[in-house]
Amino acid sequence: MSSSRYFKPLRHRDFALLWSGQTISQLGDGIFTVTLAIEVLRIDQHAIALSYVLAARLLPAVLFTLGGGVIVDRVPRRLAMLGSDIARGAAVAVITVLVATGDIHLIALVLMAFVFGCGDAVFFPAAMAITPELVPSELLVGASALSGTSMQVAGVLIGPAVGGLLVGFLGAAWGLGIDAASFMISAAALVAMSARSAPAPSGASPLADLREGLRFCISQRWLWVTTLGSSLGNFVAFSPLGVLVPLLVKRELHGGGIALGLILAAGGLGGATASVIAGRRAPPRHRLAHLWVGWGLSGIGVLGLGFVPDVWLAGGVAFVTYGLDGYGSVMFNPLIQEGVPDALLGRVASVDYVLGFALSPLGLVAAGAAAQTIGVRTTLIVGGAITGLTTFIPLLPGVNDPTLQQPSRAQTKDQQPQPADK
Repeated sequence: MSSSRYFKPLRHRDFALLWSGQTISQLGDGIFTVTLAIEVLRIDQHAIALSYVLAARLLPAVLFTLGGGVIVDRVPRRLAMLGSDIARGAAVAVITVLVATGDIHLIALVLMAFVFGCGDAVFFPAAMAITPELVPSELLVGASALSGTSMQVAGVLIGPAVGGLLVGFLGAAWGLGIDAASFMISAAALVAMSARSAPAPSGASPLADLREGLRFCISQRWLWVTTLGSSLGNFVAFSPLGVLVPLLVKRELHGGGIALGLILAAGGLGGATASVIAGRRAPPRHRLAHLWVGWGLSGIGVLGLGFVPDVWLAGGVAFVTYGLDGYGSVMFNPLIQEGVPDALLGRVASVDYVLGFALSPLGLVAAGAAAQTIGVRTTLIVGGAITGLTTFIPLLPGVNDPTLQQPSRAQTKDQQPQPADK
């Protein structure tokens, strides 16, 4: 293994700017997640109030992301991300002022969350699509590993902890203000990047472009099977962990907040460790197989949580489970980026995002109902077992690794016209 290999994508200036800005933004988002929940419950102690705010962010993200993918495939990806960052940062800045002056109301938080959801609908397809423009194809796995590490460390481990401390000692306005500032830092990094060309115009209407993207997803067996398989795993195993792990700690392991925090921290550390290991190794040749070894075996880890007798073993299992899941996630973005034509990347990324994002809240609800009916441990075991079966997806007929069947992205980019950006 080589540490120089791990940091090699950062030698490309524009990717280094993007990664740095996003790392700061993810730290801000981790702070924001905790601060927002605390502030909503301060204003209105009813649980339904927090549901309103979360739903206000979820709804536009689900409804508009397919349209966001069309936009991303029509305009320079850098500009799409910049517009998203500015809109979301401005929304949080307004809320920061209202909280600081004591003039905040629930409806303002709902409106801010709606703006966030609209920004997310454009940002996530653009983030998937822009990376192949910044690094050569042989560094896409390394770039994905760096992004995965920063997400786990900044967004999962450090951000929420800092957010809790900020709210406790300085107040919610500080946490929100730091998140608003993080968006501005991310936007500044995007501005500092070199201007990029827009994707080649299709000459068709936005609706026709959307249909083209959906037809492509359906026509590629490896793509729709991978997308549905990952959505299934999210629905039955990983989204439910948001409900099942706290229930496991409280009802079965008889622990409290410290125990829950240790398990969640162990999971975040596992994901970060796996991302670092994946980035330090040479990219595997059979990308699809490695992806499903990671994601499928992570389901076995979820199953294992159903049998743990104490908090310490639960933490160990969480470390391995989220590590395997993180490894699969590092392989996923490069697989899509190399296996999908550049002109369709935004739309394909949007389809994957919608399926995964839309099923996540349904998985939470279903898991809560199942835990009440068949028990927490049984729900974990069943969901993990179903996800474990996805390990065999690469063996299904017609599910072939696209990166083994076509020329490199660098070659295909040389063959495509590059229209003017601005």
